[in-house]
Amino acid sequence: MNKTILFAVVILVIIGGGILLLTNKSTKQQSSSPAQNTINQSLPTDAPKNQTTITVSQSGFGPNTITVKIGTVVTWINKSGSPVTVNSNNHPTHLLYSPLNLGEFNDGSSVQLTFDKPGTYGYHNHLNPSQTGTVIVK
Repeated sequence: MNKTILFAVVILVIIGGGILLLTNKSTKQQSSSPAQNTINQSLPTDAPKNQTTITVSQSGFGPNTITVKIGTVVTWINKSGSPVTVNSNNHPTHLLYSPLNLGEFNDGSSVQLTFDKPGTYGYHNHLNPSQTGTVIVK
């Protein structure tokens, strides 16, 4: 009987852990703040006036620092040949501006974020923390 109870508890823990992981992944892609971020699997073709693009190459982010107006959509395009991330500083906690935690995206795809309040926002590639950038919003 004890083995049956232990087996049932182990199964419940495994199922509960799987549900938590799936729930956590789906909530990570949704922003709880007013800022909006999206992941695109294709490169953007037309850029509106209030949009700017940062290219991620093997050597890092370019341009490294940008200054934009409130409401600007910043798009990071991965042309590095491998997966990269855009994550808020400080490495490895990413706690300074959580909407900037856009996560990992593959070569040839992009992520974007609308900056809705003024400030200076540092970020980095979590997979290569020496690659850093800054968005200044005025």
